[in-house]
Amino acid sequence: MAIQSTETNSKTNFVTCRSFLQGRDWPTHSSLRYYIFFNKYGFAEKCVKRIGRKVLIDLSAFDLWLQEQAR
Repeated sequence: MAIQSTETNSKTNFVTCRSFLQGRDWPTHSSLRYYIFFNKYGFAEKCVKRIGRKVLIDLSAFDLWLQEQAR
């Protein structure tokens, strides 16, 4: 499940947590929950959108966040 943004100047691709974790070794389910709920390293404010109880992760923002953390 991917949702494309309608904004012209930014390309975002939102997926559910379950879809995000498929095919990835890292982060694990428990570490993803930790990053989201405790906003570890600013992860939630940069990469997460909440719609009711649904938590969506922006894939392009995740890539940028990961590059920032690797410095």
